[in-house]
Amino acid sequence: MAGKVIFLFMWSYQHSYRFGLEYLAEQVIKTLGINIKPKVLVVGARRPKSNNRNPVCVEPEDGEWSVNLFSGLLDSIETIYKSHPNQNLIYSNSEIAMREKPELMHRDSVRAAVKQSLREYDTQQQVHSFCGMAYPVEDYYVVPVVQVPEFVFGLYPPLRNEIGDRTFSAHPSFIHAAMSVLLGEATAELAQPNPGYGGPSIGSRTAKEIVRQAASIFLRTPVLALKNQGYHFDLFEQFNSISSLMYEGTKGTGRLLLVHPENPAIDYDLRLVDPVPFREHRWARKILQMASDDIMLVADCEKIHGLGKLKANCDSSQQDAFIIDFLDHYYWQLRSGNQVLLQCRYGEPKLPQEPVSQDRFIDNYSRLFPQTSSAQQNHIWRIFNIAIQQNHGCMILVATDAIDEVQRLAQQGTVIKPTLLTEELFYRVSGIDGTIIISPDGICHAIGVILDGPANEDCTPSRGSRFNSGIRYVKASHARRLAIVISDDHTVDIIPMLRPRINRNEIIQVIESLELATTDNYHKSQNWLDEHRFYLDADMCERANNALQRIKSIPNELYEIRYITNHFEPHAEMDESYFLPTY
Repeated sequence: MAGKVIFLFMWSYQHSYRFGLEYLAEQVIKTLGINIKPKVLVVGARRPKSNNRNPVCVEPEDGEWSVNLFSGLLDSIETIYKSHPNQNLIYSNSEIAMREKPELMHRDSVRAAVKQSLREYDTQQQVHSFCGMAYPVEDYYVVPVVQVPEFVFGLYPPLRNEIGDRTFSAHPSFIHAAMSVLLGEATAELAQPNPGYGGPSIGSRTAKEIVRQAASIFLRTPVLALKNQGYHFDLFEQFNSISSLMYEGTKGTGRLLLVHPENPAIDYDLRLVDPVPFREHRWARKILQMASDDIMLVADCEKIHGLGKLKANCDSSQQDAFIIDFLDHYYWQLRSGNQVLLQCRYGEPKLPQEPVSQDRFIDNYSRLFPQTSSAQQNHIWRIFNIAIQQNHGCMILVATDAIDEVQRLAQQGTVIKPTLLTEELFYRVSGIDGTIIISPDGICHAIGVILDGPANEDCTPSRGSRFNSGIRYVKASHARRLAIVISDDHTVDIIPMLRPRINRNEIIQVIESLELATTDNYHKSQNWLDEHRFYLDADMCERANNALQRIKSIPNELYEIRYITNHFEPHAEMDESYFLPTY
């Protein structure tokens, strides 16, 4: 059997390397809390003195990135190298650094030239290309590239001003920091013998470890913005430690202002003679007890200097002041003005998450309660938004059997005459313990109810009693029920949140592609079906399994690595309601 001919050949495991980087990039993006699928390509620029016939190689060679995108790349590399800012840099105390400088400049020039070549593509396709440092592999300088849709930076805008200097530059967003660490892993893999040989994993760190390292790096941004030259501590770990401590049994809440202590925009209420170092975690936690929403701790990137607030005319666009909100036990966030840049709960950093969009909420509600009108659905949406803006937890339970249930639970709550749950009424009744029970049309039947229900597999000790109570109650009956749970730590849960609806024809088209696929191009269809396996009915599962069995039965080529996903089986909860209507 004839093997596959790779015309744009760089090294034997280039496909496996790209596949591994793509998988790791997907996991990093998911860990950040973004629901998108990044794209990955690998670009090789022929090394000087090499006789290889291809000046530029692209992996995958039959993908959406034509090698023509990089025409003139070698000339661009030379142009960038000649004007590189480090050309006149002299390491007076390091002979080794001077010897390594030309190679490092050349590698950086390759990276810059690849990014420059992708600009027009990025504009047309509305993506942002992150390019890793080039590294020599056989005849090529190889650059790993991860592409993220541009709309993501509309949801999570980067800082506008460039922060840093010639020696150190700050990352403008948590996403940029994560991509930097990810691509650092990708470049480190290129430095190994036969990069990609290990299969569908690259680097030595997991996605969680990469994101945590990215958070630590991103917290250097305030340091550079404040031009704090004496900083030697990891702010990310400092704030984690402070937020994890209790003070006389109470959680640490309040605000901390990261700013130059002599900034004229500060109004001090109290100034410490001896500033409190962040590294003194218990002392810093004790001082935090004095802070509130209005009066903040004033600190640079090492020490707490006092209590105060920003003047009303302070311009947040100057990005010379950042705010740390300590929201709950082991839960804090970093802000610039009103823009949340990063959140961290129990040591796991993420991007700020919107609880749910209006379209997603109403789609979920209308599928659970199809008898409700558009006006009723929008009314519940307004109540939901009021609930999530409160400073305390609460729970709303919507049930088709609400009337019967409030009678059954009458001894565990307060039954009221059926009344529309207006915004004003919600404000009044949501402050007491227990659950508000309403019917799908928004009529309130009881307040302060203690719910029951047996434990099930979705209960978890890592969440509070309110969340687990909602899980138990919703799952305890075949009647349609929905719990809106706002926990004291500001976590928002909608139980159940049905999976999004999908176009049936889209699944059929991917299965048909898999049925026609070869061992060279089956991965994309297989991976898509694996991600959407919940939606496959019995017939779809059978067709997908047969297609994969056919591919699996084809003899492997020498050194070929083939990954076949787990057997497809229909999901017990899947039904026709998960398919979009066809017109």
